[in-house]
Amino acid sequence: MVIDQASYFQFALDDIEEAHSHVSFMDLATDRAGFKLRDAFDQDVLGYMSGYTWNGSAWVARTAAAGTKSNAAAGADELLAANKLTQGAFGGSTAANSIPVTAGGGAGALTSPLAVLNRMARLMDAANVDTDGRWIVVDPVFKEILMDEDAKLVNADFGGDAEVRNGRLPGTIRGFRVYQSNNLPYKGTGSGTSAAAGSATNFGVLVAGHDSAAAVADQIAKTESFRSPETFADIVRGIQLYGRKILRPEGLITANYNLA
Repeated sequence: MVIDQASYFQFALDDIEEAHSHVSFMDLATDRAGFKLRDAFDQDVLGYMSGYTWNGSAWVARTAAAGTKSNAAAGADELLAANKLTQGAFGGSTAANSIPVTAGGGAGALTSPLAVLNRMARLMDAANVDTDGRWIVVDPVFKEILMDEDAKLVNADFGGDAEVRNGRLPGTIRGFRVYQSNNLPYKGTGSGTSAAAGSATNFGVLVAGHDSAAAVADQIAKTESFRSPETFADIVRGIQLYGRKILRPEGLITANYNLA
């Protein structure tokens, strides 16, 4: 694993602003900066495991592995082609298009969110991926369709507690711990684009995996404060330096989908 990813922030609070403010802007700014570091980390790692990179303005498919590939059969994005689901996996006429998803499913490639999870689970079962430790990350659109699928999900799979804590929905669905994030890759106008036939340009990406499929290591994650040498102000800065590596691509599955 190469430690080569970094996030950084710095801000200053002038003494005059601090003296005349009725709230602690230093605490507010520190909390916000810490959130932005975690957000950037989340975006980078989710993109990496999904086969994408954020270039500052758009998501682009990764074309080079981060170091040596863990599985020689994997592509340049370190993922297995058979584990990247499009509508072709559900009998769609345009194999490369995204999977049109709606509550209850339908004919052809039109399918339900539970069917997508079922297929991911089946692929992991076929690859002998442990049943314990499986997870999936979904975006708000997929979560909504999933909740529309069957009200019993709230009572059975979520254990009657639908509160989201730190991005995780309580309980499991089809053996997966379910997390929600706004940092998943997307193309064009994203997963909320209505397209009954799927799309090759407008879709969102889901990623499911196992705890052993990838590793992340933090080498430096710290914040510090000091007096500005140029003005009357306190300066706070922080840095996070980390690396990430796909270890078992058979334990990672992606799905391109859109709202049908």
